[in-house]
Amino acid sequence: MDFFIDMTLLGLFIIGLTAFMGIITHGAAAKLFGRGNAKFFLNKSKGTQTGWRKVQRRP
Repeated sequence: MDFFIDMTLLGLFIIGLTAFMGIITHGAAAKLFGRGNAKFFLNKSKGTQTGWRKVQRRP
């Protein structure tokens, strides 16, 4: 009986550790590689389009 309890606890620990590492990895990757660049490309696109005429809608 102790074997099954130990295996269950080990399985729950491994599953929990895997999920926790996923959260940490996602947070670190978002901080290092993403989020800050979204506004950069948006501002670059707006800067390129300055002075362009608006498209007129036809009735």
